[in-house]
Amino acid sequence: MTHFYASNKAHIFWDDVIEAVVIRWHSYAQGEDFRVPLNKMIELAVNKKAKKALSDNSHILVSAEDAKWLSEDWLPRLHEAGIQYSATVHHDQTITAIDMRNAEGEELPAWFHHEIEDIHNAVGWLSGISA
Repeated sequence: MTHFYASNKAHIFWDDVIEAVVIRWHSYAQGEDFRVPLNKMIELAVNKKAKKALSDNSHILVSAEDAKWLSEDWLPRLHEAGIQYSATVHHDQTITAIDMRNAEGEELPAWFHHEIEDIHNAVGWLSGISA
């Protein structure tokens, strides 16, 4: 594991075992507290030439405004950074649905995303993908 960024809201690191950038949220974040760690995740994805990403959102909620930014701005940039496979861990009712389309409403090409309720299943799914 290579640590890349940490705050009181989130921890971002490279997981050598699953060959993925990982973000683990520790507490509720919104606005800049939400966006800065996610932008750091993209930075790490570019540095590592990553194809896989894991987001552990089991401890946060996402505001409607931040969910819109995530769908329209961040997800297309994450895809442009090279991410082709992503898993998001959340419990029922923990995170609002994120639209997996770009700002023009088209599906992101070559994008495989799973929303999973358990971190172990998410790690298992990503481990089965060779990057």
